[in-house]
Amino acid sequence: MKRKIGYGLLALLILGSGAIAIAYFSFSGPHLSALESGSQIADTAAGPVEYQIVGDSGPVVLRLHGTPGGYQKAKAIEGRRLLAPSRPGYLRTPIETGRTPEEQADAYAALMDSLDIKRAIVMGSSGGGPSTIAFAVRHPDRTAALIVLEPISQSKALEFELPFFMRSDFLSWAVLSVMIKGMDPADMVKAMVPDPKTQQELLNDPVKLAEVKSKMASMMWANWPTSLRQAGLDNDVAQYADLNLGANSITVPTLIIHGTADVNVEYAQSVTLATQIPGAILHSIEGAGHAMPETHSAEIKAVIDGFLSDVITE
Repeated sequence: MKRKIGYGLLALLILGSGAIAIAYFSFSGPHLSALESGSQIADTAAGPVEYQIVGDSGPVVLRLHGTPGGYQKAKAIEGRRLLAPSRPGYLRTPIETGRTPEEQADAYAALMDSLDIKRAIVMGSSGGGPSTIAFAVRHPDRTAALIVLEPISQSKALEFELPFFMRSDFLSWAVLSVMIKGMDPADMVKAMVPDPKTQQELLNDPVKLAEVKSKMASMMWANWPTSLRQAGLDNDVAQYADLNLGANSITVPTLIIHGTADVNVEYAQSVTLATQIPGAILHSIEGAGHAMPETHSAEIKAVIDGFLSDVITE
């Protein structure tokens, strides 16, 4: 009898493991194929750079992602042509293409050369801030305007290490799958929106609450698989510890947008940056956290559109 029970448990274990394996490969295969098919690789003077272009006309926006990330995190911008590279160490852009913010900025310029793009509106966010700022410093003639959202711009020492499960693509998939399915929408709201008043407004609106859950899930999956981002993440953390970007030499029109309740990148960083860049405009979003691009997207779009209509004449 005991032997039959043991065989039964073993059979259940094998069936369960098989089902998990099928679920994993059913998800990972299409996900990885979509990542690869959605981009191209340019052989530039600085080295290989993965990129995506969205749109056929309008001013070019060079959109630089944060930490971690990849080209696919950029969103289409109506009326503008979007050029979205994967920064070095992320997805299919090797870390050797550029480690420092300055080297990465030069790699973006080399990418523009390879695509015969003369100038661009340069926009970066969060961990992409250093190389975005470095681009405006090193290539002012190719920068039509500079826009940074909640950027790291000052030295920031991070004692950062991914949890062990996040260093495994399989384990991180399993944990994220369980978290997303089982996470209370209220907890999602609290994670994305630090302001209690805004939290309550979202919790009382079923439509917006569903949007928050969808956006949160998309944000979590946007950084999977971790194995294709580890080199970039480790390098970013090392670079942030000692930044000297020379922002005071920037001469192009500059817009800085930052939430006052951001705990990932302190609002004070952008206050300092605004004093360093002559003529920079700082737009503060009261009570917004680091998920500001998702939770305050309409306000951000309006501010950016207004800024560009004033400074872009071509």
